[in-house]
Amino acid sequence: MKLSSFLLGLFGLLTVTSALYLNPTKPSEDDFYKVPPNVEDYAEGDIINWRPAPLVIRSIYYPVNIKNAWQFLVRTLNSDGNATAFVTTVFEPYDADPSKLLSYQFAEDSASPNCAPSYSVLFGASMDTLFAQVEMILLGAALSRGWYVVAPDYEGPNAVFCAGRQAGRATLDSIRAALQSQNTTGIDTDAKVALWGYSGGTIASGWAAQLQPKYAPELEENLIGVAIGGWSTNITETVLATDGTLYSGLIPNGINGLVQEFTEWKPALDDALEDDRKEWFYEAADKCLMGSIIKFAFHNYFSGSHPYFKQGWDFFKRDDVNQIILYNTLGLNETDGIPNVPMFLFHAVHDEICPFSGGERVYNNYCKWGIESFEFSAATSSGHLLEAAEGSGAALKWLEDRFAGKPTVKGCQRTNRTSNLDYPGADLSYYQILKTVITSIPGGEIGQSFPRNATTSNRYDSTYEWLSKFITSFGTIPL
Repeated sequence: MKLSSFLLGLFGLLTVTSALYLNPTKPSEDDFYKVPPNVEDYAEGDIINWRPAPLVIRSIYYPVNIKNAWQFLVRTLNSDGNATAFVTTVFEPYDADPSKLLSYQFAEDSASPNCAPSYSVLFGASMDTLFAQVEMILLGAALSRGWYVVAPDYEGPNAVFCAGRQAGRATLDSIRAALQSQNTTGIDTDAKVALWGYSGGTIASGWAAQLQPKYAPELEENLIGVAIGGWSTNITETVLATDGTLYSGLIPNGINGLVQEFTEWKPALDDALEDDRKEWFYEAADKCLMGSIIKFAFHNYFSGSHPYFKQGWDFFKRDDVNQIILYNTLGLNETDGIPNVPMFLFHAVHDEICPFSGGERVYNNYCKWGIESFEFSAATSSGHLLEAAEGSGAALKWLEDRFAGKPTVKGCQRTNRTSNLDYPGADLSYYQILKTVITSIPGGEIGQSFPRNATTSNRYDSTYEWLSKFITSFGTIPL
């Protein structure tokens, strides 16, 4: 009896261990991701198909021990208003609160379907998807509060990076699907919903907020807040900021993504590229963000002595190009609408990837057009990457206040801080993020019963204050 129990336990352990090291099927090779021929028979947000997540969820090199995860194939509309479908992932922590749902938009930043978040967070996924795995740290902090999390592959089946309307619609339809999934996930149909995204994830989050009043008006009863950081509002701003820099790989990723959505643009692109650069440029469509950053660092696409584009910056003066760029620029016209949901923006003044001026422009426009609640916390000492770390505690605190039903600011309120480490309550959020990581690595359960302190220790407070002062003592750090 003891031997059989031992062997049964050993078999179970080996089964789990082997499952960890299986490689998940890439979306381009997985029939589950395919848009069915009868997609038009479904309404926006309808669940077409679903399955449990095929492998263990992970963050970087360690699995995340949560109760459940599912993938749903959901109907949506692309930028042209045509029916399509995409996959979204729902994460259930232990002791989940079915009345709270966070929609987390990863910074996919790729024109390859094999970089989709639903694939990237599975154990065994390519390390090209490393950035998504790092973002799982933030998603884990949300799960440790007992919140359900839904994360859409908002770029859709063709990985249309930078297509704002597609991303926004998919995000809203992902929320619709999650709210319809009660029989599978247990999420309440009237659950309160917040959105969170940084950098490329703000394309989806920002467009979802702007499109919601017209595209998904019924969600107004559910939505309680949108937190965004390093706001990407216009592709040309990022192109101007990153051409010839360490981050220039974002440029072919973004343009390839737009061409995959707006195929009529392809002849113009072919004509504009130098013949000896075309193969390299289109190769980016098969790379995730990490691969493109490494391969195309410091490449000059529009400037320098031998840029990829024959006309250099004049490429953006073409009417056909400019029309598509404007169509995907957020907060451009009041007639496009403004969000009805409270918003929180944290953005570095010296952001070297998503220029501060872009987020500031949309903030000013929304305020001028009458948004009811928009809090803006500007960090004067950091750049894009550093703000991703420094501002996340502020975002998590703001989201926690929304789920707690605390009042938001009335109208618009902008605060300039040396660092968003100084945002009220951010210190406790970072403490909880750190505890979640420490608990996750050895396989501890993540959920609402996870031990979270209401206060921090004096030693932690002193260390946090020292770290904040140490970082800001360097002055501006454009990283």
